[in-house]
Amino acid sequence: MSTEPLISQDWHFAIWSIMFGLAALAFWTDTTKLGRNVSGVAITLAASMVLSNLNIIPQSAPAYDLVWSYLVPLAVPLLLFKADMRRVIPETKGMFIAFIFGTIGTLIGSLLGFWLLPLGEQANNLAGVFSATYIGGSMNMVAVAKAVEIDSSLISASVAADNVIGVIYLALLAMMPALSFLRRWLPSPIIERSEQQAEGVIAHTAKSVNFNLLHISFALTLGLFICAISYAIAEKVGLGHFSILFITAITVVIANLFPKQLAKLEGDYDIGLLLMYLFFVVVGASADIAKMIDSALIIVLFAGIIVTCHMLVIFIGSRIFKLDLAEVIIASNACVLGPPTAAALAAGKRWNDLVTPAIMLGIFGYVIANFLGVTLASVLH
Repeated sequence: MSTEPLISQDWHFAIWSIMFGLAALAFWTDTTKLGRNVSGVAITLAASMVLSNLNIIPQSAPAYDLVWSYLVPLAVPLLLFKADMRRVIPETKGMFIAFIFGTIGTLIGSLLGFWLLPLGEQANNLAGVFSATYIGGSMNMVAVAKAVEIDSSLISASVAADNVIGVIYLALLAMMPALSFLRRWLPSPIIERSEQQAEGVIAHTAKSVNFNLLHISFALTLGLFICAISYAIAEKVGLGHFSILFITAITVVIANLFPKQLAKLEGDYDIGLLLMYLFFVVVGASADIAKMIDSALIIVLFAGIIVTCHMLVIFIGSRIFKLDLAEVIIASNACVLGPPTAAALAAGKRWNDLVTPAIMLGIFGYVIANFLGVTLASVLH
């Protein structure tokens, strides 16, 4: 049996067609009863993961790289042009508390897995790598793996485990607002407001929308210009990996200097949302279940223990502090998976005020995760 996918990674038009088709599936699903119970994001993640693991579409392709490298950074300013910090800061301060609980849960899970599982001679390094991964995201996995000089065979197994566990957890987070017991446990005015607006959004999209090409062109021009400036500054100061932080900061400054002008833009947020849905397709397609199974199931179990502990601590702690479920979901996403997926999930759920703090929390995780991961590996040595 050929290992080549049915659709080659070089069939660019076919891959883009499928990516946009799956994004369309997500948008359509969000207008249905199924979408309100399961989420278009979760269905898109599942669909792309199934297609890639059935070898229909590739698990890596230049088209996916384009989404990661260009479309996700561009989506950030498009989603933040109407970010009014006078509302965002006072309304989302609970997210930082939830993030701290999530960080504590990740560290507890790393210690628990280290003590319970036969991880071998590199157990302490694995604990450091995965604690960093589930505090700041996959980018920190690479950095800490290099710092502790973990075996290359364990790196590939860790990446495979992280990809699959991450996609499963992201899908679970996307479905959580539909769980009635969780809604009773952690009441959420944010989710209630978004649901009250849902019928209006569906009716709006069903009608003829004023798709203003002048506004779209201006928004794309400004968004691309912000990305260009941000990347240049990040590279200049030696912080190329943190370019999304500069994109966020510059966009928020512009949005709050010219709130009236940017408030008049039509279609900017919708284009940003479309780009983020393409990102979800890429995330799902990249999850290699076969590689995960072949590599090391013990590492998958280790990752599962960490994410489970993270989830228990963040939700129990948030219950004690009476935090909003929507804020907890996005804070957990930012902690375990990093800022891009956290911002994308907030946008996909139309929790617009949570997009900016999602990115900021994810960046905060980037900053502290390497230090915590390397420290944990050293302490457990």
